[in-house]
Amino acid sequence: MPTEATLRPRKTPRQARSTATVEAILSAAARVLAGQGLEGFNTNRVAEVAGVSIGSLYQYFPNKAALTAALIARVQNALAAGLEQRIAALAGAPLGEAVADLARLAVGQQYGEARLAAALDHEEQRLSVAEVAAARSRMITAIETLLDRHRQDLAADLSPRAAADCLTLARALVEADALAGDAPDPDLALRVERAILGYLTR
Repeated sequence: MPTEATLRPRKTPRQARSTATVEAILSAAARVLAGQGLEGFNTNRVAEVAGVSIGSLYQYFPNKAALTAALIARVQNALAAGLEQRIAALAGAPLGEAVADLARLAVGQQYGEARLAAALDHEEQRLSVAEVAAARSRMITAIETLLDRHRQDLAADLSPRAAADCLTLARALVEADALAGDAPDPDLALRVERAILGYLTR
């Protein structure tokens, strides 16, 4: 099992050129995972797709696990930012409309790059990536903001952990569906919506 130390990048890019190199490497890693899955994912292939030498890749990422961890952190931060932006945009929307919109967002995030998402879901269970917990905390805070707007619509005895439960419900339903095939079930977003609304309002 990789340790936290072995998952850290070797160095942080500080100049525009090195930042561009790291961005190219991570973008290439995402493309390789999306196109070839975990079986085709290795540092040599990523360096080739990124157009950099393997030595340049190893300047920043000491091994494949560190590269994967960086990609997981990048994707999780993007998911958190996307949820925060969507919830901010839903200010004033009724609870049912907001939940339906977020259910569609959850499905779209999983199936926009289905193979990449599945690979990262698998690796997230194996690797201990600190940024995952931080991104989850951001998502929970964003959902709490949504629930606070609609407190009058929620069940009176709703758990203080309701925001975390909503996130868990959505993720469980979407990931279970993703395990069953490459395309979402036609009513997946509706099932996510109903599960969350039922939990929140009873």
